[in-house]
Amino acid sequence: MGYSTLKELFEAGIVKLARLPMKNEFEISALDDLAGYTVPLIAHDYGAKTPVMWNTVYESLGLSIRNIMVVADPKDLPQITEALRKDPKYLGGGAGVGFKETVVEYLDSTVPDGLNSVNIVVKEGSKLVGYNTDARGLLLSIKDELVKLGKGVDSNYVLFGAGGVAKPFAKELAKEGAKRISIVNRTVSKGTVLAQELSRDYPSLVTYAVPEDLIRGNVLNTIVKPDVIVNCTEKGADGPLVEMSAFAPAHPEYNNTISLEILRRLKEINPAVVIVDIVLPKAGADNTVTLRHARVEKLEHLVNGLGMVINQAGPAYKLIEKAHSRVHAKMLSEDELRKVMQQAARSV
Repeated sequence: MGYSTLKELFEAGIVKLARLPMKNEFEISALDDLAGYTVPLIAHDYGAKTPVMWNTVYESLGLSIRNIMVVADPKDLPQITEALRKDPKYLGGGAGVGFKETVVEYLDSTVPDGLNSVNIVVKEGSKLVGYNTDARGLLLSIKDELVKLGKGVDSNYVLFGAGGVAKPFAKELAKEGAKRISIVNRTVSKGTVLAQELSRDYPSLVTYAVPEDLIRGNVLNTIVKPDVIVNCTEKGADGPLVEMSAFAPAHPEYNNTISLEILRRLKEINPAVVIVDIVLPKAGADNTVTLRHARVEKLEHLVNGLGMVINQAGPAYKLIEKAHSRVHAKMLSEDELRKVMQQAARSV
């Protein structure tokens, strides 16, 4: 059976309202009263910040638009994208956990061509077009910390992960003049492909890939000390990886022990290193496992995923606003959006 609106997807149980994000409470019967809606897709319920940021903007501007985060199974993407493509009130929306890579196959195009991971989908006419603003948002949050240290993006990086946001983020780093990027990935062949692409497109960049068994050697490199270490994996996020640190292989018996050992040594030889984790802390937690370990070992320059979440949201909002100016009677600049969204995100 085919579906042609978000309401029909709800009624069929194909999508369910996410219960954990703040400001995502919504009566499905009220869909008919809206001028439009944005719909972030996630594979499991968690306390995402998107609804509170976007809905705070919509309410402050008095717009008849709602951000409605839904939980769905990626295997249902053929039905979901067909319905949203037909739905006249669907403006676009996010691709969250479980959908960033899987949704690409069902889009009409991406900008730029060849993206294998997107975080925002924009309905442009009858087409669904994917973009990735996560990478830019992550870079901006790291830039802020580097400025405090008197450094620029033209630095040395260790990147944990080669999928999801890691690929577009690595390309952002290369484009901004990064000197060296070491890619540490469980599946080393995936990291090697990314390193080869970077070497081809940016010949002056030194880049290579290693398996996660070699985390220690890359992080504790005393010849070329990393300025920034970035976790783009799902370690510390959910499921079996929820208590895993990015600084050691994902083995339940020794992950935490090895992580603390490496970070202790890192403090001794490279105390000014910036440690970044794109994972958001769990509700009630002061930080992610990776950053908690870093703090225990008294490393000071820590960046969590909230900065990326806030910084990516403004550009994503503007893409949808541009494609649907008719229902956006009032608009804010990107800087104004960032301030409103930052205040909303930090309030919960």
